Amino acid sequence: MTVDGTLSGQTAVVVGGSSGIGFASARALLSAGAAVTIVGRSDERLTKAAGSLGSGVATASVDCADESAAATFFEGVQNLDHLVISLAGGAALGPFTEVPVQGVRETFDGKFWPYLIAMHHGAKRLSDTGTMTLVTGASAIAAVPSASSLGAVNGALEGVIKTLAVELAPRRVNAVSPGLTDTEAWSRIPDEIREGMYAQSAADTPVGRIGQPEDVANAVLACIQNGFLTGLVLPCDGGKRLV
Repeated sequence: MTVDGTLSGQTAVVVGGSSGIGFASARALLSAGAAVTIVGRSDERLTKAAGSLGSGVATASVDCADESAAATFFEGVQNLDHLVISLAGGAALGPFTEVPVQGVRETFDGKFWPYLIAMHHGAKRLSDTGTMTLVTGASAIAAVPSASSLGAVNGALEGVIKTLAVELAPRRVNAVSPGLTDTEAWSRIPDEIREGMYAQSAADTPVGRIGQPEDVANAVLACIQNGFLTGLVLPCDGGKRLV
């Protein structure tokens, strides 16, 4: 890393980089000078994202739930300085006693295992000064009614951060834990309900608004650029955890 914090001459892979926080993180990395590869499952979305990001970005169509496919992809990565993982996955939502155990299993299948697979195979390709940054979620520490399965997944991911930071040292491992963030993931909710949820969350948040993908991307970039940060779960929630 250069003294001024730029990432010129360095490479980054963003798993889940075709939309939302992953897309914003890819854009931030490109702005900092890195050569970026965005990874996703949809060729169409990857092509669209690459067109928006411009030069300096490559794409790879990989489903990280498929370990064989993920392993093959990472084996082909010659140089990797920074790995960012930002996958949404589905979630079985509802009161704990009403959500079937199978629903919780499917929540883990949709997020935890793809993360772990990308981490496992990506870590093997990291340079000696490389970084790994996960995007998790505030549900790991906050009491979010009807989201116990998602909290369990995010908590499990955050639970490995400190151990990996020691095992992989001097490579650095961190996570960014966002609060409610305005991404495409919420587009499936009816507009009226979504806007009401946003307004209520903004009213309850010290900074007076919900998050934007760029807010979280800037936190990801901070974890990458600050060479003295490792083993950290960085909240990016506008102070919501404080109230």
